[in-house]
Amino acid sequence: MPQAIPKRCRERGCGNRTTHRHGYCDQHADKASWGNYQQQQQRKGKRIYQTKEWRTEIAPRVKELANHLCLNCLLGTSSLVVPGNVCEHIIPVSMGGDESDKNLSCFCNSCAKDKTAWERGKSKDLILKKYANTSIFNAIHRGMGVKLLG
Repeated sequence: MPQAIPKRCRERGCGNRTTHRHGYCDQHADKASWGNYQQQQQRKGKRIYQTKEWRTEIAPRVKELANHLCLNCLLGTSSLVVPGNVCEHIIPVSMGGDESDKNLSCFCNSCAKDKTAWERGKSKDLILKKYANTSIFNAIHRGMGVKLLG
């Protein structure tokens, strides 16, 4: 089999040549993207949403308690009734959020995307200030269109 043609290392500013499949020279081999991908997959918050418990118990229970409505739209200023199909943490697990009803809410796709984009780089206090009213716990105790426990 013919030898691979040496190519320039993928590291910016490196002039070394390599024949490795990942494209990095021996000096920069630790920057191969597979290791970064594995680290990303091991992030605590990402794993929570992939667990069987989340998919079969927690998310369906929160959606049922919210009558499958978006609590952000329902409890917001416009009081729209929009179907909610995304169960999400108010404080992300990666920032120390837990699985309690005070930290879970039901959002529509639009609100979930907006919340996720907005919360990047924000502190827990800012996130709570904006979204604490949408927790399933608060909505149940207000009786705002959601099922009461019992």
